[in-house]
Amino acid sequence: MEKKQKITLAVLAALGVVYFILFLSPNNSTMGSDNPLVYLHKDEYVTYPIVERMLLLEGDIHTLWGRWIIYGDYHYGYPFYFLSALVLLPLRLLRGSAFFTDIPLNILILRQVISGLPMILAAGFLAWVQTHFKSVLKASLVFVLILTIPAVVRANLHWWHPDALMLLAIALTFYFLDQDDFRLGRHFYLAAAACGMVSAIKLIGVFFFFAIAVYLLVAWRRRRYPTRKVLAAAGIFILVMLLAVLFSNPFLFYKVPRDEMLAIQRFKTEELRAGYSHEESLYYSLGPKYWRWTLSVSFGKRWFIYLLMASLGAACVFGVRRELNWLILAWCIPIGIYLLWFVSPKPDHYLLPLMLPLYSGAAGIVNWMEDKLKFPQRWVRLLMAAGLVLFAAVLVHQFSFHFSQGAALFARYFS
Repeated sequence: MEKKQKITLAVLAALGVVYFILFLSPNNSTMGSDNPLVYLHKDEYVTYPIVERMLLLEGDIHTLWGRWIIYGDYHYGYPFYFLSALVLLPLRLLRGSAFFTDIPLNILILRQVISGLPMILAAGFLAWVQTHFKSVLKASLVFVLILTIPAVVRANLHWWHPDALMLLAIALTFYFLDQDDFRLGRHFYLAAAACGMVSAIKLIGVFFFFAIAVYLLVAWRRRRYPTRKVLAAAGIFILVMLLAVLFSNPFLFYKVPRDEMLAIQRFKTEELRAGYSHEESLYYSLGPKYWRWTLSVSFGKRWFIYLLMASLGAACVFGVRRELNWLILAWCIPIGIYLLWFVSPKPDHYLLPLMLPLYSGAAGIVNWMEDKLKFPQRWVRLLMAAGLVLFAAVLVHQFSFHFSQGAALFARYFS
């Protein structure tokens, strides 16, 4: 890395540390109760006992193997539970049976390390693919813009969940594709493994199909590879992705848990399409207009979302990162269509796989305007300078929204 890139990395690392520390107190809060179980997130009630069971460390090797591999909750992939148990394993070994009585500390560690830290890393990798850390200002803009999104703040507060690991795997897929630079080398297959991890945690990794097709087409045209080589690379990519899914979910080698997982995923697919059977609500209507409330509360005004879309479009046409942004656009299109038109429940974290890459494209319009500032015509330079000032004002407005919403979310744990 060049000196400027190292400085940028240091700045983002410092910002990430500050962000991580900010969440320690609210994630450790029981809001005045002596019973921390009262304030577990509703998902944590279901998922935490699974990790406790994995960490019992009693019985023969077959019993231990069964607890660690046949974990039982196949709504989420094995990497989420394996990494959660692995993070707590040193504490379990040090504290013995007392480990099971210290739920507040265990949950705090899980919330910070399994949810918060991967989210910070995901923002960092997306900042890299957009800027290569060649500009402290632009990399910091992408990094902070992503981490202060109200939906991201909400996902990092008082909630241990698999989405951050999934988002990190999505960001790593883009990172490895960027590193490969259409050479179809080892980084391309590392991207396949990362894509497989997305699907291993939640099944949405399949929505990379369009981005990978675009990537292969660009590689074929730019590198002038023979069609046979491109088709072989596509086949190996699929194979590596499937192997990553299989070996990161070892319970799939066993018929009973495999059948149970398939039944759960079929049920969840129908539930996402139709909504929850015990409720009837306009909330479950399909179509983008029914997402407006979620978007306005957790992401911002519609005009800002449109501006992000325009910025990503500009990034696809202008600047040195345009081909990488083609891939981001090719990811956003299919998953956006699926989420906005075919998913009934409307929680804001469902939109994060779409919105985080979209927010990362905010650097695109800045790159375009900076490029136009080099034009010889004075009127073009003046127009672009005015555009940059206007965009800066828009960002100030958006950050004001982010911080006000974030402050309101934090306030619940200090009242």
